[in-house]
Amino acid sequence: MRRTWTWMLVSLVAVLAVGCGAIGQSAGREQAAKSSGRDRAHPLVFQNLTGAMNEGQDPRWDPRPASSGLYGAVTVWTASGRQEVLTADRQPLLFAAYWCPHCQRTLQLLTSIRHRLKRMPVIVNVGYPAGTSLQTAVRIAREEDAALHLAPFEEVFILTPSAGDRYAPLGYPTLVFRQGNALWSLYGEHRAEIWIRALS
Repeated sequence: MRRTWTWMLVSLVAVLAVGCGAIGQSAGREQAAKSSGRDRAHPLVFQNLTGAMNEGQDPRWDPRPASSGLYGAVTVWTASGRQEVLTADRQPLLFAAYWCPHCQRTLQLLTSIRHRLKRMPVIVNVGYPAGTSLQTAVRIAREEDAALHLAPFEEVFILTPSAGDRYAPLGYPTLVFRQGNALWSLYGEHRAEIWIRALS
């Protein structure tokens, strides 16, 4: 019983930032990532998880500076198998994992407010285990789009398992966008007005 309560407390701390992924530093960061799903093997099927881990939407405008060196040349695959290089300087990039409930709800929210957005993000699908084929990743994305009734966002894929650690170090979803003369990243599940502000 005590072990169950300890596990529940660790899980709560891991998702305190209202997103899937790591928080904190060093050993705490590793534990948070494991309890929230980043380092766990996930079945290669779409699962509607919109009812899971629902702590509500973050009302804060809290973007962090992002590195143009990191997000200036993001190599991705299109669904048709073409390799492309994207830059967050030109178009916002939203890093999302197919197994992340926060990502699924965020994509539903962005679909519902898309007419209020001045810029549409490119959805960069990440979070796949080693050996995942592009065909499998595309199938999961199509199943997610249909089941959640998502808008036809431009979607691309990074199949490298370490992509999440590289491009979304705090977790999912992570939006990288240009505002003014700087690049910013926004992590976690936020309210509509925050996404509208970031994508205006």
